[in-house]
Amino acid sequence: MHPLRVSVRAVCYKDNAILLAEHRDDRGLWYILPGGGIQHNETMAQAFDRELLEETGGKAVMGDVLFVREVIADLLDTTYLPEHLHQIELFVEAKHFEQVTQPMAPDKDQIGMVWMPLHHLPNLLFFPKTMVPSLQNKVFDRIYQGHIL
Repeated sequence: MHPLRVSVRAVCYKDNAILLAEHRDDRGLWYILPGGGIQHNETMAQAFDRELLEETGGKAVMGDVLFVREVIADLLDTTYLPEHLHQIELFVEAKHFEQVTQPMAPDKDQIGMVWMPLHHLPNLLFFPKTMVPSLQNKVFDRIYQGHIL
């Protein structure tokens, strides 16, 4: 049996830019919002704080859930996700971001963090790609986005 994984991701804006985790692998550069899995007996707020500090070296105030996405690796034509991964991702507003240290535990293939101008999002290898218009316009009119890339 493969357990369902739940993760939390920070949506952090500054002016007309968004904070992204920058990764490099055989596809080249690709980007995601910082965050990761909620551990056993860890609250969503604790995971938000821990993941943000680990991946960005920063702290922020956790705001509202903006949207939820579901990822089922077995339904995708990709070799980049763990086999049998089924994950629910909670994308949460990150308010008042402050850099306090260097990233403490970046993810595999993560090479840094970047404040990406919003107008560059459509041209990036960014996940979830289907959320680019909502992220650019800062409009989240549907909470549950379903199974998307």
